[in-house]
Amino acid sequence: MRLALMVEGQEGVSWEDWLALAQACEEHGVETLFRSDHYLSGTDPARAALDAWAVIPALAARTERLELGTLVSPVTFRPAAVLANASATANEISGGRVSLGMGTGWMEAEHEAFGFSFPPMKERLRLFRTQIEAVRGFWGDGPHPHLIVGGSGLSGTVDPAARFADEYNTVMATPEECAERREKLARACEREGREPIPLSLDDRLRDRP
Repeated sequence: MRLALMVEGQEGVSWEDWLALAQACEEHGVETLFRSDHYLSGTDPARAALDAWAVIPALAARTERLELGTLVSPVTFRPAAVLANASATANEISGGRVSLGMGTGWMEAEHEAFGFSFPPMKERLRLFRTQIEAVRGFWGDGPHPHLIVGGSGLSGTVDPAARFADEYNTVMATPEECAERREKLARACEREGREPIPLSLDDRLRDRP
């Protein structure tokens, strides 16, 4: 089990804060620093939100051991080629310490505020399937970021994860829900001819609509 820290970067976390957090993680044995990928605070729109894929490569250049990544980058924010290149660049800077978490996105107000399209969930799931395949294609067969799919155990995220991802991350689930999702993920991986990929739990406390 890895010791990981998840930070909601859109809640006014400055560059100085990020650097101090990363250095503290390395000093005290925290193996991974994940951050959200949002442009708008969920509590105070005046709070600054530094771009995730600008911060991560900067931290990669200032750390030596710490794994870095997003939980998760919405498919509505960036074209697949941009996301693939940004994450691969960060991974090269870090020497292979970067994870790209991908998800469908959920904060409608954020999309409205910054001009991102926010189609219904069915369309976002279609976009997710298309984008995750495209990102893996852009990476090719060489070294690439660790790919994490974020979801709540629905087939629209589990099936693409079983085909393309290295890990499946679920949020705020009970032990019973985790067991169900692990079994569903294992069956999906079996259909793809793969060994089951790891299931991880993001147990942050957060209110969602």
